Order: sequence, then C-alpha cells, then structure tokens
Amino acid sequence: MIDPSHKKNRFQEIWHDYRSEIKFVTIFVVGLVAAFFFINNEKVASTVVKPITVAETKIASVVLNLSVVGFPNKQSENIIRGKGDNFFQMEVKNNCNGIYESIVFLMAFIAIQVPWRRKIGWMAGGFLVFHIINELRLVTLFIIGSTKSHETFVFFHETFWQYTLIILTLAIFLFCADRASRTVSALRIKEKEDAGSR
Repeated sequence: MIDPSHKKNRFQEIWHDYRSEIKFVTIFVVGLVAAFFFINNEKVASTVVKPITVAETKIASVVLNLSVVGFPNKQSENIIRGKGDNFFQMEVKNNCNGIYESIVFLMAFIAIQVPWRRKIGWMAGGFLVFHIINELRLVTLFIIGSTKSHETFVFFHETFWQYTLIILTLAIFLFCADRASRTVSALRIKEKEDAGSR
C-alpha cells in the first residue's frame, strides 16, 4: 500500500522542481483555448477579425501597387484583383491573416515567467516583426499567383509558407523570450552586486 504522505511529498517535489514549466503550460493552454473560442465567436469575427483581415489585405495591396514591386491591383474588402492583363485574384481568409499565429506567439509570451515591464517591449517587437513577415507572405503569394502556375501557387500557399510561418513564429518567440529573460537575469545580478557592496 502506498503511503499517502509519500505521494503528497512526491507531488510537492514535482511542483518544486517544475513549477515554472507547469505554470507556463497551464497559462499557455488555458489562454490559447480561451482566445480561440473568443475569436471564433460570430460577433467577434465580424467586428474584430474581419477588419484585421481587410487591413492586412489593404497593406499588401498598397505594397503590390508600388512601382518598385510593379503589380497593379485593386483591393476590395479582403480580395486583391490584378489589373490590365493580370486576371489573378486572391482572397485573404482567416487562416491567412496571421491572427492564429499571433495568438500562439502572444500566449506563449504571456505564459513565460518574466515580469511584464521586462517582456512587453520584446512581445510588441516580435508581434510587429511577425506581421511584417505575414505581409511579405501575402505579397509573394499574389506575385506567384500572377506569374506562375496554379500548382506552384498551391505549393507556396499550403506548404512553403505554412511551415515557414511556424518556424519563424517559434524563432521570433525564442529570440524575444531569451532577450527578455537575459534582461531580468542581468538586473538580478546587478541588484545582488549592489546589495553586496553596501
């Protein structure tokens, strides 16, 4: 028969040894589930998600219209249509607006055990970089769709950029989280040194 006190002590040891990891996973998973339920609400989808999607589409359209890029187009809501002899059109849907990846990034950052005043700047910076990359994704997909075969477009849309975004989201999070953690560690070391010199 297992001694209840032994089982309790074992749980206490696990909590003591892996407290930060348990907190991270709990906050991350609960936050992720709550956020996904929130954005899938019909009212939220129409008042928050759709305007973000339209804004992402508008920015991509403006970039494509630049003379240095050279892909004249007309944007309507979340659709970009080519002009002249370019008959390609691209609809930016919910899984292309970067919202889901942004939620994963933000929830992971919220879950890390670093004071808010130390991580908010890195979190905002990483969020901005990610959305710049997502705009690059939309721009390149329109260019590929306008100049290459349908099969090539499908490959870049469903394979290349899907995996690339996952890898880049993870890389941006790890870099920003590492910098935020180093800032906290450096401050703690400085505080100890200051306390020791008194």
